[in-house]
Amino acid sequence: MYNPYMYEDERVTYPRVGEIILYTVNKGDNVYRLAKTFNSEVPWIRCMNNLNEDMLIHPNQQLMIPIVYQKVNPLPQPYQRQSYDLYF
Repeated sequence: MYNPYMYEDERVTYPRVGEIILYTVNKGDNVYRLAKTFNSEVPWIRCMNNLNEDMLIHPNQQLMIPIVYQKVNPLPQPYQRQSYDLYF
């Protein structure tokens, strides 16, 4: 939570993993190629720009494209025991 009255060392900071650019679509562009070019993901571009399932884009349309500098690792899944052995 940001509070302008907090001291600098009290503020919670999170590591920056990327940025968002505003891209103007050129003739021949498609969402898949843009995702590959900018090291992004198709679902992220689709979601940020409210594109439908066809992902139809037009020249001179402006798209927000998230760029990821480092991969964000998901949290590991908890270990699932397969059996419960009882020892007496």
